[in-house]
Amino acid sequence: MAVTIAMRGYRAVLGALIVASSALVFTAAGWAGLESLRGQRNLAQLEELSGQLLQRAELAIDYAVITLGDYTAPSNDLCNIEALRTLRQQTFVRGAIKDIAVLAPDGQLMCSTAPAQFDLLTSGSARLAEYESRNTSIVLQPSHTEGSGLFRVLWRIGETHSIAATLNIDMLMFDIFPAQLRDEALAEIRIGPGDVVARFGDEASTAPSQTARAFSAASDRYPVSVALATSQTSFRNWNPWPLGPVLAIGAIAGALIGLLVAQTVMRPPSPVEALRSAIRRGELVPYYQPVFDLVTLRIVGCEVLVRWRRRDGELVFPDRFIPIAEASGLIVPMTERLVEQALSEMAPLLVEHPEFKIAFNIDPSHLVQPGFLDTLDQIVAQAGSPNSRIVLELTERNAFPDMKQAVAVTSEARKRGYRISQDDTGAGHNGLGHIQDLKPDVIKIDKKFIDVAGTVEAADAIIEVLVNLGQRMGAVVVAEGIETEDQRATLSRAGVAQGQGYLISRPVPLATFRALINDLERLAKPAKNDPQMA
Repeated sequence: MAVTIAMRGYRAVLGALIVASSALVFTAAGWAGLESLRGQRNLAQLEELSGQLLQRAELAIDYAVITLGDYTAPSNDLCNIEALRTLRQQTFVRGAIKDIAVLAPDGQLMCSTAPAQFDLLTSGSARLAEYESRNTSIVLQPSHTEGSGLFRVLWRIGETHSIAATLNIDMLMFDIFPAQLRDEALAEIRIGPGDVVARFGDEASTAPSQTARAFSAASDRYPVSVALATSQTSFRNWNPWPLGPVLAIGAIAGALIGLLVAQTVMRPPSPVEALRSAIRRGELVPYYQPVFDLVTLRIVGCEVLVRWRRRDGELVFPDRFIPIAEASGLIVPMTERLVEQALSEMAPLLVEHPEFKIAFNIDPSHLVQPGFLDTLDQIVAQAGSPNSRIVLELTERNAFPDMKQAVAVTSEARKRGYRISQDDTGAGHNGLGHIQDLKPDVIKIDKKFIDVAGTVEAADAIIEVLVNLGQRMGAVVVAEGIETEDQRATLSRAGVAQGQGYLISRPVPLATFRALINDLERLAKPAKNDPQMA
């Protein structure tokens, strides 16, 4: 009996030691792992911040180039009163543009909307440095005063004159750093090899003696780059994990090892496995959201969206499984199955409506996969649909892994008869640079601008820019997320051709979609020409 009691005591002590040892090991390993993850997360966030700052700088230059583009036609009298009045209106609309000036071939000022701003930039006798963009007609000129926030976007027009916009981009930088980093961090926007045109932060805190963490990003279109730096101390103390919960988790980890093993054996399928099974069983089904003419309200096409209809009848919306599909690579088979099913279902309707277009969302990583267009051709041919009825809508959730390849694929797709649409323009990864590179046939304005159309001046200006771009490029402009009649009327007056949103219908199954088309055709306003979705 005494031996038995002693053995039980020994086992209890040994078990306690094992649990304690396991807890210590898990605590140490967990803390080390979390610290490593925190460092990686902080690095990723700072790299993302540098990309965001570069994107802001590029967008400011893009707006300046668009504004100057209205005045590039040869003229002998750009400095007349009416021309200057028009230029002043442009500087008022574009917040970052402080002056528009016309220059002689030798750089001397011919006229300016704000001579004081021109003099501020060109103070000093030395000629401003010039750095050419990818388009060699566009030149950036930094101010003589380092970090002033001022620089010039110059458009060379033949041998007669140049036109230039003076930008102040200090406003782009005040919120770039999280509050925890602002005291010991530095952000700079540079033109050319090293001319600093804007600076925010504390240079001393990121000196070499502080062993600062540095990040940079450079534009492939303009001679502009950005640099971010933070001191090692600030970086190390940023986003700390809460010590108490981590230690508590480590302390009980040893006692839970057996339970975790059991849970691992008995665990349900992972989200990726569940989604793969759903694709195989055909549970991913197409829903259709109308694209309609803003004047006549006639439905001219649709965007195909996906829903997960489980075997128990539950309907799962895309925000719960699309990120999983994109991260796991299942977005490719899911999209291919969706195209097959939608074209099969829509075949009779496409015959009845020869002008009808059907748009499919294409993830950037899927677009640049080898054989993407050949596989798409096979699916479309098998369904008996002409390529010209298909719109490839490039989504904005993820960046293009290879922009040159994306440009090549979209160019080849257009040769094969497909239409290219840029989704959610102005948000996420889809900016004006993608319009320039991809030359889409359809430009879709993001819903966040539609929500405040007619009430927020900045949103109206962006809508105006996109409408003008669409007209110049021959692209159809589509407004996403129209929910009210006032929004429809405002966007129609602004020149937006088509739209989609809950004003007409949310995404619906095919039977409901066909009934909606019939109802609206009976109610549609008469029009001289049937609208067509590009």
